Amino acid sequence: MRKCFLFISLFFVLFFLNACSSKPSLELVDAKVDIVKDENLLGAIGITEGEKKGDKLIPTALFYEFTIKNTGNKTAGIEEVDKGIEIKIEPKDKLKAVSEDVMGFNIYNPEDYNGSGVGFGHSFFSVLKPDEKGEYTLNYDLGVSEKNSQVPLLVPSKEELEKLREYAFDAFLVVTIENEEIARVDLNKYKN
Repeated sequence: MRKCFLFISLFFVLFFLNACSSKPSLELVDAKVDIVKDENLLGAIGITEGEKKGDKLIPTALFYEFTIKNTGNKTAGIEEVDKGIEIKIEPKDKLKAVSEDVMGFNIYNPEDYNGSGVGFGHSFFSVLKPDEKGEYTLNYDLGVSEKNSQVPLLVPSKEELEKLREYAFDAFLVVTIENEEIARVDLNKYKN
């Protein structure tokens, strides 16, 4: 009876170890943040009415760049919609408060952009093979530098932008695959 119990216990231990190791192993290798105004990175907003019809407005944005490495021995993510690697910033209380103070809303909440004329964007690899690194970006538009009825949100002052950049890493980077959280990284560890 004792041998049977030992065998069953050993079987469950191996089963659980195997199940735990099936979760992808992703590591944040590098993290950067800056305030940018660059059409190549952010695109532009075309003016469709008024005197400046046909001109472009280039937004200013809080721009995050991350390098993530698959340190496991299995491919992470699938090249299907909502099944690949996705990332998001989850602000801590201080960053959320600074965002609301500087911008008038929480830039990390997509619904709060409604009616602002600007938005947010991202680019990233949906799949990482073992030992492969991928570059991931998230950008949060902060407004434009000239008044326009299409984009009512004007960029904050340099001092306010610097305050937002200063607290930009007071957050977690959350990595998901198929809506399951794979990693949560405290970005304060990457603050320069």
